[in-house]
Amino acid sequence: MMRPSKTEKSERMPLPSTSKSFAAYSSRQESRDHVPGLWDHRDRLIILALTLLCAFTRLYRIGRANKAQWDESHFGKFGALYVNRTFYHDVHPPAAKLLVALSEVLAGHNGTFNFKGEYPPYVNYVFMRMFNAA
Repeated sequence: MMRPSKTEKSERMPLPSTSKSFAAYSSRQESRDHVPGLWDHRDRLIILALTLLCAFTRLYRIGRANKAQWDESHFGKFGALYVNRTFYHDVHPPAAKLLVALSEVLAGHNGTFNFKGEYPPYVNYVFMRMFNAA
């Protein structure tokens, strides 16, 4: 008994048709691309709603405590060193701490507060927290 050759075998067994599934995919694709431009109005509204929700949850009651919180005492201290032009060696890149120093300068900090206990009245700590949270 002889085995059929590869060409005879492929002639006997037809390949499954993919034209039906491709046509269904292309029609779905065309129905999504009916709006000119990148996004339609619904997409923009969803992005706006999510952005507002994120901003609300991020900034809600951000100025509640007037004491240095959690890592403010750590990063604020390093930012104050930059404000005082006291440069130091750190194993981490300085970009984040320089941004903290910028927020301290914009908030009215003069480099004398050591970020332990309550903020002095001349430091706008709410602005500083919002700047760093953004």
